Amino acid sequence: MKLLTEIQSSTKLSFSTSLNQTIYEACSKHHKTLFFCWNIRTGIDRDVDIDRIVAYVNWYGENVLFPKMEIEEKLLFTILSEDNYLVKRALKEHRRLRRLFKIGTNPMKNLIYIEEELDLHIRFEEKNILSEIENIATQKQLKAINEALGQLPTNADWNDHFWE
Repeated sequence: MKLLTEIQSSTKLSFSTSLNQTIYEACSKHHKTLFFCWNIRTGIDRDVDIDRIVAYVNWYGENVLFPKMEIEEKLLFTILSEDNYLVKRALKEHRRLRRLFKIGTNPMKNLIYIEEELDLHIRFEEKNILSEIENIATQKQLKAINEALGQLPTNADWNDHFWE
């Protein structure tokens, strides 16, 4: 528990300090997906039963990540042009991540790929897409994104905290 507290307090959001409060809140909620990646890593490192980790990953995908991707695709990416190369890359990564969540005969391989790919994807969106959005989005659009993201469950809602 102490390690988690240290990580949470030391993890600084990599967003521009010029971000307005509404987008900062949305970015903060987006950034928390990195804790999901950390939880997978921790479970693997601690030799937690793979079925427990897979159950968590399935729950998170269905209840948090996939709905978050839908919010991004409907509310966030539409602020930019559908021809925007950043949006095209993000959509491609969303498709890849959805495929990775179809855990097959080698769940450990899938878990490692999910953790690595999702970590890179979140950092890409934070660094590139969210900073672009900040430049052109209206307060009304940002508020709608923030409210939609705020409706999603969090890691704390999962009942088996094997990472603690």
